[in-house]
Amino acid sequence: MSDYIANYESDFELFLYNTNEKKVLLDYFSKLINKDRAKSMLDIGAGNGLLSIPLSLRVEKYLAIEPNPKFSKTLRKNDIEVIEKTFPCSVDKSFDIVLSCHSIPHNISSATEFVQAAWQLVSSEGKLIIITYRSNEEDDWTKLMNCLGEDWLGTNTASYRALIELLSSLGKVKIEKITSCVSATDLAVMIKALSFVYSDGKEELRDRFLEKKEILKKVLINDYFDGHKYTFPFQHFYLDVKR
Repeated sequence: MSDYIANYESDFELFLYNTNEKKVLLDYFSKLINKDRAKSMLDIGAGNGLLSIPLSLRVEKYLAIEPNPKFSKTLRKNDIEVIEKTFPCSVDKSFDIVLSCHSIPHNISSATEFVQAAWQLVSSEGKLIIITYRSNEEDDWTKLMNCLGEDWLGTNTASYRALIELLSSLGKVKIEKITSCVSATDLAVMIKALSFVYSDGKEELRDRFLEKKEILKKVLINDYFDGHKYTFPFQHFYLDVKR
């Protein structure tokens, strides 16, 4: 294992350990499943199981699509049916809920192919749900990026508008905002957890983020420290289209 992969996995584990994201999203989806009386779910980019395993117990039929072999193995050990491929891929069923939680491509041409393929798998009266960090609103992350000299708001806004236009071509889009937090008592731990979000698995991005450590320390101490711990909020944007 390369040093970078080891560091990335370490950052990922720190992020997972210090965030309430999975609990917040699980609570939200559980209420949604009960409200819609959904019986089946396709989870595109099911991940390591922290969210997908409990979700699978809340519906009668659950199928995960997860290209990471390590994650797929964990899901199968929990009796979850997995297609170990990158989406779009062949799926011969339809579902009451087709979910993409932080797994839709940023490139709009790739996102278009992704959404069109996902929409074909939504059953009659079912819905397609996209969870993304992207929006046209300034949030804590885009403010932090602005302090680092990067215009993530401009990039996110363009991407978000293209995504909304794409989903609107399918039907009426419902939009909600859900907030989770990363919390840590140690500043170094917080910075490493945030580097996972910034890098998106790319070594050069992680290095660039950590090069600005002194700026990060100043912002986090001034704006996100209560004297006991650091708490950084993340806004998730829930987008759904119903058939």
